[in-house]
Amino acid sequence: MPHEFPPIDIPIERIVLIDEVVRPDPVPFRSASTPQHLIHVTLSGEVKQAAAGQIEHFRAGDVVWYHEAEPVEGEILRAPWRFITISFIAPGLAPPDSDLRVLAAGPRTIPLARELLATWRNRQRPSLARTLLCTTRLAELLLDFAPITELHDPRPVYPINARDRWWGVERLLRQRLATTIDLDEIAALAAMSKRTVNRICKAATGRSPVRRLRELRMTHSRGLLQHTDLPITEVAFRVGYARVQEFSRDFKKRYRQTPRDARKAVPDYREL
Repeated sequence: MPHEFPPIDIPIERIVLIDEVVRPDPVPFRSASTPQHLIHVTLSGEVKQAAAGQIEHFRAGDVVWYHEAEPVEGEILRAPWRFITISFIAPGLAPPDSDLRVLAAGPRTIPLARELLATWRNRQRPSLARTLLCTTRLAELLLDFAPITELHDPRPVYPINARDRWWGVERLLRQRLATTIDLDEIAALAAMSKRTVNRICKAATGRSPVRRLRELRMTHSRGLLQHTDLPITEVAFRVGYARVQEFSRDFKKRYRQTPRDARKAVPDYREL
């Protein structure tokens, strides 16, 4: 009798975007990553940046893995900065720990990234074949450079350092953007006092926990507007707003444009 094995869950639900981007000048930049997973395979240049509370330094041959619409600020130290960017949705796939998100490319990472880009751009291929090939190439790419061991990582680990402790809390908050959460609930979620949560958040971000949570909602909503076809009302619900009018008010206050105008704008990954 043959052995019985459990069914296999496919973690990659959707590939949102694949593109090659070139930044020709050594200048400062500010942007935000896309919702869910975003990978940059660096082909040339050198960059120093801050993302999710971490200072990161990378160059040609490195891969940078972002997660969940994180604000990013940095400077191009050596131009041109050229990279292949890959945005995909995989809720069951845990990203690397925040201090391990700059990874050395594997022996096949760059060729696989170029092949993935070419397959993505080939609209002459039948849709199903293109989808399957892109998914396969992306899976091969991840296995080539990423230390993937488990698909789910439920460990709420809080290092001693106050800044690191906040990023652990923020990771949990990013998973709950669709729910209404106040400071009492943030403290309960973190298993800390409100005073401690407020202290570590200000140490890491310079902002209060409630204000930081509002920023997370706004950056996530902007990514959803620019990279999905969800109705604006649904985007509002997904970032914790019961009324779309309140969402539109806060969004315009932060970005000086309406959600409808943001949908027409260029994606965050192209902004400097």
